[in-house]
Amino acid sequence: MLRLILGQAFAAYLTKTAASGRHPRVLSAALALLATRMGGAGKLMGIWGLLSALTGRRGR
Repeated sequence: MLRLILGQAFAAYLTKTAASGRHPRVLSAALALLATRMGGAGKLMGIWGLLSALTGRRGR
């Protein structure tokens, strides 16, 4: 259970970092793809981060 919670928290962090706009698009896309590997809600957050990184729209 703790592993699941930590995985989701890490996926949220990766997605936030990917969508922040502080990194090049390639790095942001890679971080978002990594977040999708966490599964569950992390997969959905990672997809959102990937779309944000590729379209240039930045979530704040």
